[in-house]
Order: sequence, then C-alpha cells, then structure tokens
Amino acid sequence: MILNHKTSIGRVAARRAGAALLLAGVAIATPAAAQTAPAAASHSATNPSPAVLAAFPMNDEIRTKVRAMRGLALSPDGKSVLASITDTTAEGGLPHLWLLAQGAKPRQLTFTRSGDRGGEASGQFSPDGKSVLFLAGRDSVRSLFRLPLAGGEPERLQITKTQAGEVTGVWGGALKKDNVVSPGGYAFSPDGRYLALWGEDPEDPAIKARKERKDDGYNHEEPESHTFLYMVDFTTGATRPVKLDGKFASVSWSYDSADMIVTTDPRSDLTGPDSSFWQVNPDTLAATKLDLPKTAGGVTFLPGRKRLVYTNQCLEDSPPRCNDLYVKDLATGQAKNLTPGFDGDIPENYTVLPSGDLALAIPTHMRTRLATLSTTTGAVTWHDFGLPVAGSLVTNGKLSAWAFIGTGPTDPSTVFLTPKWGAKPVTLDAPALMPSTWAKVPSKLVTWQNEGLTIEGMLYMPPNIAPGTKVPLILSIHGGPAGRFQDDYSAAIQMLVAEGWAVMQPNIRGSTGYGAKFLGANKNDLGGADFRDIMAGVDMLIKDYPVDESKMALIGYSYGGEMAGFVVGKTDRFKAIVSGAPVINQFSEYGTERGTFYDRWYYGRPWDHFADVWRQSPISTVMNAKTPFLLLQGEEDVTDPLGQSLEMWRALKQYGAPVALIVYPREGHGETGGSFRSLVSQEPWHGIDLRRRMFGFLRAALAGEPDPLAIARKDVPTP
Repeated sequence: MILNHKTSIGRVAARRAGAALLLAGVAIATPAAAQTAPAAASHSATNPSPAVLAAFPMNDEIRTKVRAMRGLALSPDGKSVLASITDTTAEGGLPHLWLLAQGAKPRQLTFTRSGDRGGEASGQFSPDGKSVLFLAGRDSVRSLFRLPLAGGEPERLQITKTQAGEVTGVWGGALKKDNVVSPGGYAFSPDGRYLALWGEDPEDPAIKARKERKDDGYNHEEPESHTFLYMVDFTTGATRPVKLDGKFASVSWSYDSADMIVTTDPRSDLTGPDSSFWQVNPDTLAATKLDLPKTAGGVTFLPGRKRLVYTNQCLEDSPPRCNDLYVKDLATGQAKNLTPGFDGDIPENYTVLPSGDLALAIPTHMRTRLATLSTTTGAVTWHDFGLPVAGSLVTNGKLSAWAFIGTGPTDPSTVFLTPKWGAKPVTLDAPALMPSTWAKVPSKLVTWQNEGLTIEGMLYMPPNIAPGTKVPLILSIHGGPAGRFQDDYSAAIQMLVAEGWAVMQPNIRGSTGYGAKFLGANKNDLGGADFRDIMAGVDMLIKDYPVDESKMALIGYSYGGEMAGFVVGKTDRFKAIVSGAPVINQFSEYGTERGTFYDRWYYGRPWDHFADVWRQSPISTVMNAKTPFLLLQGEEDVTDPLGQSLEMWRALKQYGAPVALIVYPREGHGETGGSFRSLVSQEPWHGIDLRRRMFGFLRAALAGEPDPLAIARKDVPTP
C-alpha cells in the first residue's frame, strides 16, 4: 500500500491510455492526446487534462517488460558467462541465473520455487566447470547450492555451528534448520581447492527464547548477530572457522592461491574506519597481521610476493571513499603513491595480471573505461570497446578470458566477452532487458564554468524540434554528494524525453570521477557553490539551446533530493520540484541516520559547528519556498530517514507553500530510489505509482495548472 501523507491509504496502479506521440519514429502513448486529438497531435505536456494525468503506457511497460542485469561470472574454459538477470516487476523482480555463450541462445538455469523468496544470487562456476554455485533461500533456510550443468537438482552446502563453537560442513543430506550458518557471500581460491565463505552465526538460543516471549530489548551499541569467515573444502564441504580479532569485513585471494588477505573492522561509527589486515594460510589458517593504513582497501600481493598493492584515502583533503593507489615494497617497507592528482576515481576492485599490472574499470568524468594500470609507474593504458561505460568486469582463475557489461545512452546493458585482456570483445546474446520499441535518445556532453571549475553535464533533447520552438527542461541531480552521472542507458531519461522535455544531468562539484580536488570542492559548503553550479548550467542551456525558461523543473533523489530542498528555498525559477529521500535538517539527519562518519567530513560534528551546519540544512531557507514541491519517501529508509521528509512537509505546510508527501511502506533507501530511476522492483505497484504521481505533477506544473500537486495527492485504485 502507498501512504499519501494526510490523505488516504490505498492500492494504486497506472491506467492504460489511448492515442500516441511519435517520438523518433516510435509510438509512445499519452493519455491527454487520447481525449483531445488524433495520434499525431501535440504532446500532453503542452495542454494536459488533470482527469487523465494518471497514466502513461511506458510506465506500465517498466512493470511488465523491463528486466535488469546485476552481475557476471566466467567459466573456467572462458567460453561461457553466468549472468544474474532479474524478472520483471510484474513477475516478482527476483534475480535468476542465465547461461550465455557465443553462438548459443541464452538459457535460464535457476528458478524460484513456489513459497521461496529472494531468487538466486552470487552465481559462480565450479573450478571444473561442471556445475554452478549460487546463494538462495530454500525451505526458509538460506544456503549455498551447486547445480550440475548436465542436469539434476541443486545440492545444498549445510554448515552448522554449535554454541560451543564446533563447526561442521557437508554437501547434501537431510535439511537442518537448527544451528545453521546463513551465508552472505563466498570467494573461490584461484586453484579451486577452497571457498572462503562468510555468513551470520545461528541465533543464540537464549536470545531466540527472549524474542519468543517478547523480552526482546537490546543494547543498541552491540548487535546480537555477527558475520564470521569460514574456510570450506570445495570437494567435501568440510568447514573450519577462521578466527581473527575484530569483525569480518572482506576477503580476497592472492593470485597464486597461497594465502588470502582478510580485512576486519569494528565499523565503529564513533571512530570511523579502523581496519586491520591479515595474511591467512588456507591450509593451516595461521594468520599474520600486516602493517597497512587503517583506511586501506583492495589489498593483494603482486607476482613474486615482494610487493603489496592497495588503495588508501586520497592525499588531498576529500571525503571518505576517495582513493589513491599505493604499492608497498615489503623488503624496505616503503609505500609509493602511484596516482596523486588522478583525474578519475580509483576503485578497490582490480585483477592482478601476470605482468604485475592491474586490469580494472576506472570511472573518469562521464565514462567508466577499461584500463591497464602500471604498478611501477602508475601509467594508464585505456582499452575502449565502442561504448562509454563498462562494468561488472570478471575473469576466471587462469585469466584465460574476460567478460564485462557495456552500456551507452542508446544501448541497454550488453554482455561482452574477449579471450585476451585488451583485445576487441564480442557481444553475447542475452534476454531482452528493455522493450525493443522504445525510442533511444542520444546524449550530448555540455560544459560550463563556475567559480573556478569546469562543470560537465549530459543533455538529452527531444528529436525533431520545430524551428523556433522551445521545450520544457528537467534538471536531474544525482545522489551522493560523492556520486555522479555517467553516459549509460537510463530508462528514466528515455521516459522523461518521451514527454517532450529536455533533460540535463550535471556532475556538479563534489561528484566522483573528476579527481580529489573536484570531489572535495563542496566541503562545508553544501547548498552553496554546488547550487550555483546548477544555476550556471541552467543559464548556459537557456543561452545556447531551445529551452523554455518559463517551463523548468528539478528532480533529485538522496543528495539530489537534498539539493531540491536547497533549490526551493533559494530560487523561484522552477515550476516544479521533486525531492526523493532528502536530507532536510543536518542535525536530525546526523542523529538518526545509519552511519555518520561520511557526513562528518563535510561539516564536522553538528553541535560543534552550529551556524555552518544550519546554513547547510535546506530547512534553514524553507520560509522562502513558493514552488510546488513533491516529496517521495520510503518508510523504512535508514539512510535518509522518513523524519527528514516529515520535517520538510510540515515546514512547507506551515508556511503555506504547495507540498505533497508520498510514503512507500516496506521500502528502504535503495528500493524507493530504484523506482525513482525506473528500475525493476520487488514491490508490484510502488514504482508504477511513484512515476504516475511524479510525471503527472510535472506535466501539470509545466502546463501551468493552478494545483499541479492535485494528481500527486490522488490515490488511484488498482484496476
């Protein structure tokens, strides 16, 4: 159910509509045209009718025809790829495993049984290539399974742990539901002998009994469940616990399978990153602590085992998650920064090549490019393949082939395979992720200057604009602040442009992919120069493109929603503003969100810097707000909690500003954000409802309706 704050609770869905808009030769149905004109009539955004703003067929197709690809694995022979592909929202939105190969039709390998939830995730090939492994919940127990590719039922790895700490593991056998370790993930050693598996311990019987009698108070500082690491013999399933000081965080195998690097971290929100790193022998489980910075990541040995490579916090003042790449000489103890001032974003995920260099995908500006990075000089060699964005880069234990997902503004996610690193790849057939009939509008890179920085954006213009015609503009702001837009395929963008609107996605200061200086340029200045970056971009578009200055709107989610809150209090140039899961009051956000260390870099502890933190809270200028404002919020959001949207809704109401707040039960930050971005959802109607309300609101506002929020407030029953 969807809660329209202060109105009613109801089930909702989009209605289907008639007539069509011709966009780049593709028919896109629009409800207003169905009642006022034949198929070739002008678009509904120019003359909407509130009674029919509730539905548009592309919204329904998001629910019924759109799937998503979430990850890849490569077979030992380098010829087959395992892809995790979700069902459509209408089919449950669950991930399943598909087998892809050159010259072969895609084949679905796993299916969710009736009564089971969650789908199948974390797919990998077995070292001999005869089976695939995956995590799934079956019979109310989450386990690791292996499925023979030749046919047959999947076999369960059952790991149990007694209160005394005794651990057993075995493949198959009668199902056990007591004292079961619930796996969260696993990683094969390159030689295939072992699995490093991590998971939650069985619930303590005393705690379980307390919960059953509702004596379930708990100490907030000490969670009652922890994740632990285990070493599993892949052949027999025999399992041993890996005992280390601290809480398990991550594991990575060395290139030669001789050992693995395990990271432990208390994950204390009070102190920030405090990682320890352990070199663990898989045979004996003996552990040696490594001397590395507490903010390091991606730690692994280079060939010859005389050097370690790792990421560490950028030298320049910048928020957490900004990385430089280091190589440490183990003989001398000296560490060298290979990437000072790098114009991009160094990831923690990379593969060590036999040469000692790294294979990785590097975000840089609006692109994510495949690259080889020298661990001697830091030099980067780019490997372009025809599309601007690469992701999910994988190889096998022998590095005999590589697979990745590529995408571009007019190209939905495509699987690529190459037998040699850096060589030209081929594409593999996969299930269709998007309707083939959808228009695909290209992007255009635009740049402008503001306060000493060059700002980039991707502009999408409706095709076939008549000479002398100006079109409405939608500004879309990304999350973060340390996030970014990239030049990939976006269903949400295609839907917005199908309305006849121009869309611009700017990477304002504070975005990733532009180096540490750019990333840190909004320190103690949220809602300041970043806001002015947006407005300078608007002025550039009005000057250089056929944009209608009188018909502009701004939308954003998370930090984008926060920026929407700043915009409504600082300018009345927009006709409509949509704010998803915003930060509105930095004080209450800091005190109630899950995790504050990231926010602390921007302005410190709020109570130590009252004036600065209030200045950087959108609610501080809410008394100036006049623009119609739509809030969209997941009820279970712990990243930007519901209270933030409630504060904004209440303040705008009391100042008499037009506002509506729509709340989605059972959803957290990612779930509502996915609906905002027109992605697959496991909620059957939330996404379609969110887009119905948002698009109806935007249409009405840009058409000058006296109460554009009326359609957003209206709960429409499911047909």
